[in-house]
Amino acid sequence: MATDVTRTVVVRRPVVEVAAFATDPDRLLPIMGGIDRFERVADGEYDVFLDVGTIHIGGRVMLENPAPNTLAWRSVRGTTSTFRLVVEEHPDGSLVTARMTLRLSGLLMARLSEVLGRGIMGRHLTAGLEQLRHHLEHESRA
Repeated sequence: MATDVTRTVVVRRPVVEVAAFATDPDRLLPIMGGIDRFERVADGEYDVFLDVGTIHIGGRVMLENPAPNTLAWRSVRGTTSTFRLVVEEHPDGSLVTARMTLRLSGLLMARLSEVLGRGIMGRHLTAGLEQLRHHLEHESRA
């Protein structure tokens, strides 16, 4: 069993501008809520740790960016996870969709943690996307 969370936000800026920022992990990760710490360890590899309630999960991830408007990674060490952020056209600017999947090892406690973690992950994704929206709509113009 895995926990899967998807959230979206509309950013009132052009797709090219939003995608340039949102698909660059060195620019995006510092403003995303719920990311406790991250570090580039090699080209296309990062150590990313998420704050999910009272536990910190994460590990080494490998970037897999299939298109210029997409940031995606999969775990290669540590907690099994995937992340995908896509920037698409929207009548008001850009639609940013983020999806995170998390799988914990174990039976009962892992499943319980996944269920409880889904709500926390959803709140973190929502907060992170709102931080992205605010940064691009207001702070980057200053």
